[in-house]
Amino acid sequence: MPVIKLDDVPEIPIGTPGTGDSLVMKKALGSKTKDPNFVMAVDTEALSITHIRHWGRHRRMTSFEADRVMFLIEGEADVQIGDEPRTQARSGDFVLIPKGTPYEFGGDFTYLVINAPAYREGSDVRDD
Repeated sequence: MPVIKLDDVPEIPIGTPGTGDSLVMKKALGSKTKDPNFVMAVDTEALSITHIRHWGRHRRMTSFEADRVMFLIEGEADVQIGDEPRTQARSGDFVLIPKGTPYEFGGDFTYLVINAPAYREGSDVRDD
């Protein structure tokens, strides 16, 4: 079984890290056939795991192909899943986002996002 060292996973910055609405992703586990940004040597179609450092607001979107779980490693996030009331999630908390359910969140935090099946580029729809 391979060991994936986070230090060996390339960073993918979105926006300007540390300012406004930005993040830095490290796609540790995923599918090369579904996601052209996934470059690790070992891949799987069953699930994907991405380490994300996030600042600011993540606009409302929906994943129509995968159930999604956020695990907060550090910090706090203000989350809204579907029509549920907004709530605070803190380090150590899991947030379940069932496929087909709109969600949004914000804050300054680090988290893992786990998708099953693996994330496919273009499968998320922004609900702006």
